[in-house]
Amino acid sequence: MTSDHGPRRAWAAVALLAVVGTLNYADRFLPAVLTEPIKKDLALSDTAIGVINGFGFLAVYAVLGIAIARIADRGAFGLVVSTCLTLWGAMTMLGGAVQSGFQLALTRVGVAVGEAGSTPAAHAYVARNFAPDRRAAPLAVITLSIPLASAASLLGGGLLAQSLGWRTAFVVMGAISVLVAPLVLLVLGRRQVMLTTPARRDVRPAKAWDLVSKRSYIAIVTGAACISVAGYALTTFAPAYLVRARGMSLGEVGVQYGIASGVTGILGLLVVGRVADRLSDRDPRWLLWLVALMTAVLLPFSTAAFLVDSRTLCVLFIALSYVVGTAYMAPSIAAIQRLARPEQRATASAVFLFFSAIVGSAGPFAAGVISDALTADLGNMSLGRALLIVPVMQVVAVVCYLVASRLFVQELIDSDDRRVVRSP
Repeated sequence: MTSDHGPRRAWAAVALLAVVGTLNYADRFLPAVLTEPIKKDLALSDTAIGVINGFGFLAVYAVLGIAIARIADRGAFGLVVSTCLTLWGAMTMLGGAVQSGFQLALTRVGVAVGEAGSTPAAHAYVARNFAPDRRAAPLAVITLSIPLASAASLLGGGLLAQSLGWRTAFVVMGAISVLVAPLVLLVLGRRQVMLTTPARRDVRPAKAWDLVSKRSYIAIVTGAACISVAGYALTTFAPAYLVRARGMSLGEVGVQYGIASGVTGILGLLVVGRVADRLSDRDPRWLLWLVALMTAVLLPFSTAAFLVDSRTLCVLFIALSYVVGTAYMAPSIAAIQRLARPEQRATASAVFLFFSAIVGSAGPFAAGVISDALTADLGNMSLGRALLIVPVMQVVAVVCYLVASRLFVQELIDSDDRRVVRSP
């Protein structure tokens, strides 16, 4: 199977997909950034916020992601991404008009429907147009959308909400997404022709069970799901924690935490993506070892973030913990693409994201429930204690990625990948 987009067009598409991903996550993060004014305006509890940003959004996102990925696996990358972009932008705009928590939940479901197909299609595009040992770098560029979106939603959403209200922030952010959709269709095209090698009689057709029967794939998905539990809890409640427990305004959170999380996230992704490509060329297991090593190194900051007294250190440590939830994605996706057949790549990413979203949705919900339960005793500090689930889940993730690395090589699709492993 060969690429029909040359290197220049492929990298231009990757840059545009990074912009699309930034809009994707910015629209997704927006209710978390604006939790405090939304909570007061619509009279919501932390548990309700956790459900709206957790189960309500992520369950729909996860289920539809697999279905839409099947369309993307036929080469319709541009059509899928542009359509999804238009839908989630429109639904984000509609969120600015809601009058109740239930109405807000409905608009977030609409956003989830739109966002469900974008990321798997982007991952499949990279797998279609880049060699196996050169995928971590473009995937890292696309994943730059997460810290960029965090900074954009915190800075743009926070400052807009402080000046013009949270409803205006929803309308403006959603409108930007709608305006970018035609450009995506132009650059990616409606469809890439999927050129395949002639069928062989000794190779059976690919089935969904081929992926989930691989123990290394299951271990990677489980580890990523644990990181998602921590990441979604942090994304949903970190801005609210800084406002409540540290006495920061929305504008201060937007500027200080937005810049800190953006800079650390971008640097983490660029370093991990670059190192992953270099080391995985020697041994593909480095894709998994790097995730485990990075998570273990940053684990102390994930714990100290909610225990230190200094506001500056708190912001910095939360931003460093946030790196785990962004930088793990590129090497993880690069690894599972090596476990999947060409006609299953978008589906492999969608299943990966499905479990990350379904399991990850428990993070905001659990943090919200714990926070509400501890409020009577701890007051504004209850949310900080609830967010200690972040380092706990990161420890479990490290174990899962190390287990995956022990099983990974013998389950690779490409036998050339097995031959690059150095004998001990």
